[in-house]
Amino acid sequence: MERTSVGLFVEGFRLMRVAIDISPITRVFPSGVTRVVRATLEALEARDDISVVPIAPPDRGRLIAWRQTSLPRTVAAVRADVLHSFTSAFTLRCSVPVVQTVHEAPWQHGARENAGPVHRLWVSAGKRWAAATCVPSIGVADDLGAHPSLRVVSWGVSDRFTSTKDETDDLLRQAIPELPEGPYVLSLGNRQKKRLDRICAGAELAKLPVIATGRVTPYAEAVRARSSSLTLLGEVEERFIPALVRASGCLAVLSKSEGFALPVLEAMRSGRPVVTAARTVQAKTAMGTAIEVDARDAGAVSRGLLMAIHASPQHRLMTRAVAEDFTWERTADDLVRLWRSLA
Repeated sequence: MERTSVGLFVEGFRLMRVAIDISPITRVFPSGVTRVVRATLEALEARDDISVVPIAPPDRGRLIAWRQTSLPRTVAAVRADVLHSFTSAFTLRCSVPVVQTVHEAPWQHGARENAGPVHRLWVSAGKRWAAATCVPSIGVADDLGAHPSLRVVSWGVSDRFTSTKDETDDLLRQAIPELPEGPYVLSLGNRQKKRLDRICAGAELAKLPVIATGRVTPYAEAVRARSSSLTLLGEVEERFIPALVRASGCLAVLSKSEGFALPVLEAMRSGRPVVTAARTVQAKTAMGTAIEVDARDAGAVSRGLLMAIHASPQHRLMTRAVAEDFTWERTADDLVRLWRSLA
C-alpha cells in the first residue's frame, strides 16, 4: 500500500517530498510507537509546505527484507528527497538521506525488554549509515552517547486529553464496569517494564485500588495473583482512554527505561497528577511537576501516590501548563527542520 499526498508544487517550486516508513501502523508494534506514528503523520499531512509519501510494507513477509529491497526502490520511484523511519531499523542503501528513530535504550538501565542484540545492532548501525538519528528526549540522547548526527525531537500530546469531559465520560462506567467508585491509581500498560508490582506494593500500603490497561501479560497475571489491589482491564477502546485518565486519581509510571513516556504528558494535560520514579526520563519530561519517588521503596511509593491523589488545584493547573507545550504540530515542525537540513 502506498499513499501519496497531493499538491506537489507551490508558486512554481517543487515541495520537498518526504517518504515515511509507516510499518508501525500496518504491522504489530508496541502501542506507544503506533500512536506516535499516527499522530505525527496526521500533523505532517495537515501542512502545505511539504509533500508526505507514507509507504507501507506488504501484509506479509519479513520487514527486514522489504526495507532493504522494495522500500528503497519505491522511494526512488516516488522521487522522495528524504526517507524517515520511525523505528531503529532502517534502509541501509538508499538514493536519499535516511533518518532512523531510536525510542529508547533499555539496556542502559538494566531492563531486558526491547534490549536484545537486534535492537542494539540497529542503534549501532545508525551511527555509521543513517543520515540522522532521531530520539524523543535528552535522556535517550545521553544513553546513546556522542553522536554527531543525533537529533532530539520530542513527541506531543493529543488535544483529546483535556480536563473537559465529553460523551465518553458518561459512558465510561457502562463500558468498563470494573472501575472502582473511589479514586484509583492508573497504569497505562502492564508489561514488565512498567514495574506494576512496585505500583501495587505502594498502592496496597496506601489502600488505593490500581487499574492497569493493555493486553494481559503473564507478568501482570503474576502480579494480580499477589495483589488484591490490582484490576487488569485488558485492551480498552482508544476512545475511552482520555476519559479513563480523567476519572483516575493519579497516573503512576515507575519504569526506569522509558524513552519518553507519552502517558505522563497525557495525564498532565488532563489535569491528573503523575507519580514517577526519580531521575528518569518521564520525571524529566514532567519538568519538575511529577511526584518523584524511589520505586524500590514501597513506603515511598505509597506516600507519593497519596500526595498525588490529594494534589492541590494549583498543582493540577501547573501540570496542564507544562503538558500543553508539547504538541504534535511542534513535533512536525522539528522533523521538517531536520529533513530540510539533510535534503
